[in-house]
Amino acid sequence: MLPTAEEAAQALRDIDLIKHRAAGFQDYRAESGQLILWGLAYLAGFSLSACFPRYLLGIWTAVVLAALAIGTWLAVRSGAGAGIVRRYLAVITTILSFIIAVHWVFWPISPEQGAMLAPLFLSALYVLRGIQLRPRYTVIGAALGILSLGGYLFLLPVFWPWMAMACGGTLILSGLWLRSH
Repeated sequence: MLPTAEEAAQALRDIDLIKHRAAGFQDYRAESGQLILWGLAYLAGFSLSACFPRYLLGIWTAVVLAALAIGTWLAVRSGAGAGIVRRYLAVITTILSFIIAVHWVFWPISPEQGAMLAPLFLSALYVLRGIQLRPRYTVIGAALGILSLGGYLFLLPVFWPWMAMACGGTLILSGLWLRSH
């Protein structure tokens, strides 16, 4: 017996749902490596900033360039093609351009204020991506934003070590969480 039109439509909806979930798991797995990488970069950058506050610009330049090189290598290695590498570089360039522009427009700002720009911008991006595409990103963005902002508002005396753990740790744990799903 042939399926009814409603049964066929339901089967097509089920196939679509399975394809969407499979794409989500592939997206999570691909993103997990980048989250771990940038979490380690934040951990190193904030830790070095705590130890050598006079060298913030040099520290963050070196950390970002190293993470960018490794992240590009990871994107190439993923085998997703040149399109993913171009999108990756475009996203990172956009984030860096935003941070530089805000520093330029609002200068002078304290080192702690400057250090908040990337985590808060990244938090907003992940929340928006989660709302639009994958719900786990909303959790990641919210955790990153709350922990970063809480550290700035309430833990300024231990800001740099807090941010190393709150920002770097959130991204590393999020990468491990996405990798496990």
